[in-house]
Amino acid sequence: MTNIIAVDSGGTFTDCVVVDGEGKVTTAKSPSTPADFSAGVLAAVTRAAEAMGLGLAALLADNGLFAHGTTVATNALLTRSGPRVGLITTKGHEDALIIGRTIQKAAGLPASELTNLARLEKANPVVPRPLIKGVTERVDYKGAVIVPLDLDEARRAVDELVCAGVGAIAICFLWSFLRPEHEQAVHKMITTEHPEMFVSSSHEVAPVIKEYERGASTVLNAYLSRDSDAYISALQGKLSSAGLRRDLVIMQSVGGVTSATDARGHAISLLSSGPAGGVLGAATLGELIGSANVITTDVGGTSFDVGLVVDGEPVITTAPVFDKYHTVLPVIDVTSIGAGGGSIAWIEPGTGHLKVGPQSAGADPGPACYGMGGDRPTVTDANVVLGRIDPGYFLGGARSLDGGLAEAAIRDHVADSLGVSVVEAAMGIVDILDARMADLVRMETIGRGFDPREFALFAFGGAGPLHVGAYGVEVGAKPVVVPSHSSVFSAYGIAGSDLVRISQTSDPMIAPFDPERLTAVYNRMEQATLADLESGGISRDHVTLHRDIELRYRGQVHEVRVPVPPGDLGSAQLDEVLADFERRYNQRYGRGAAYRRAGIEARTFLVRGIGRLLKPEQRPGELGPPDPATARAGERPVYFRELGGFVPTPVYRREALAPGHVVPGPAVIEAVDTTVLLHPGQRARVDGWANLLLEQAS
Repeated sequence: MTNIIAVDSGGTFTDCVVVDGEGKVTTAKSPSTPADFSAGVLAAVTRAAEAMGLGLAALLADNGLFAHGTTVATNALLTRSGPRVGLITTKGHEDALIIGRTIQKAAGLPASELTNLARLEKANPVVPRPLIKGVTERVDYKGAVIVPLDLDEARRAVDELVCAGVGAIAICFLWSFLRPEHEQAVHKMITTEHPEMFVSSSHEVAPVIKEYERGASTVLNAYLSRDSDAYISALQGKLSSAGLRRDLVIMQSVGGVTSATDARGHAISLLSSGPAGGVLGAATLGELIGSANVITTDVGGTSFDVGLVVDGEPVITTAPVFDKYHTVLPVIDVTSIGAGGGSIAWIEPGTGHLKVGPQSAGADPGPACYGMGGDRPTVTDANVVLGRIDPGYFLGGARSLDGGLAEAAIRDHVADSLGVSVVEAAMGIVDILDARMADLVRMETIGRGFDPREFALFAFGGAGPLHVGAYGVEVGAKPVVVPSHSSVFSAYGIAGSDLVRISQTSDPMIAPFDPERLTAVYNRMEQATLADLESGGISRDHVTLHRDIELRYRGQVHEVRVPVPPGDLGSAQLDEVLADFERRYNQRYGRGAAYRRAGIEARTFLVRGIGRLLKPEQRPGELGPPDPATARAGERPVYFRELGGFVPTPVYRREALAPGHVVPGPAVIEAVDTTVLLHPGQRARVDGWANLLLEQAS
């Protein structure tokens, strides 16, 4: 088998993982290049090739799969760098997108930013009101045409948008998911008369109920697809020129990869592609080590991302929020806050309180200790001051850090203002970050009805292993795991991904459901999903189908997603689905909250098709003796408050640790691309998969 290459572009670093035909893993990192993310991708792959003793062309030529998780769509949304977008909608509903939901002002914001609701604002409109055009047409809730489409009026509206300089047009008519003919007619008219225009139609992007969310999804897709499509095409061209002989595949937010061809025009499905890779990798690794329930924690340079794997499956949400816009796109549920190695420490005006994040120094200029012009103190600077990061061994010595600049930044912007020493200020910065991360983990577990003590906790990303000894132990998860390729774990998860296709539709009905009607709905979606995967080269023998249904009590707003058994459905299977809904409802909202007499509504139906790709098998190593002396690389002073200050602390090389080794804390375990900190009273065991299992020493 040839190599599998996976690349994850983050806000600070671009990570590359190469798995060869025998299962050996090679990793590499390179700074991300926001001006042209493809440059960072090629640099990371080149470094991986050099680590394998190959040239870039040789590595790309011997490639069975090149998978990529990209942040281009996310970057375009955050920086609002997309084109002008127009919206064609049903006359009388032009303001739906502007009005939004009553909770839009607070959508997606962490609790720390909700202290003054009166000053919060709704999302900055992706489509300004003058670029929203109403057209005469109307379909009712049964899919019947009440008012025919006035195509001439639609043509005039499109001409006005073209004259206004739009680069993309979104189409969202009422109930189009039941009867898409009106959208299809307008779509065809635009592409025929204005072939240069990108068009996004709601019946293709999000064929489900909820007018506002469907419209928001369609508009965001139109807004983001230009930059995303251009990036994918350019990257494919550069990789082909460098020697890649097959098509690129792209990681999706819902998990799994799709071809570059299918990814074009569907940028909305790529908004969380990188974080999704980490959760998928955790599900795979969790199965290997016997942990079906996993909390994933990814600490990068910019953010802290938390996801869940329950009973071996990533938790999926069908109502994610992007830049305050509620959407209806199934994605692996990952919650993020601005807390990472590059998070900036600052003093809040008026209160004098120390804050950390959400602002980040990013890759350029980066933390003050990078010596690239940044002068604001960051978490990385604090860890350098505390001796937790060795300035001479950052990225394995490829980049030297300046401890003097780190001290100066903390002194000038934090310590002097608080009237404390630089070390005390640095410890305060780390404490605040650890507390924020522990709070988010509790919110995503206890807040959802899960007991974190019943979960393993995985720490990855460049800074996760450095901090998990504090936040992981605090929430009570067991075991706490630092994966063997923790710094590039999202890329590792992408490398192990399969092809995935999602079909969803809405056909609202009230329990008791008609088994034949429901079976027919799922059969249609399954046939479409199978055909889609077959077009991607996957035979039916290698496809697994999963069904889900979204249920709610009548009159409520929020749905609960419940799995549906395969095959023809009968009354017995549907009764079990309703009973499962009530169990999940009680788990989420509290025992006794379920109340079947209120009536249960089915809103949306989903089918997820997984096309298995051939991947090399990886095997665990045999456990050896526990003494890690052969991996010890010396010692250095590291600050531990519980020990009264700086103490000589053993330093171990991560790559020299072997299965069976046990490292007692306090200690520092250094890898080329990350650092693991063991606090006093902790120890780390190396398992057969070369993961570090952190635990309290008995």
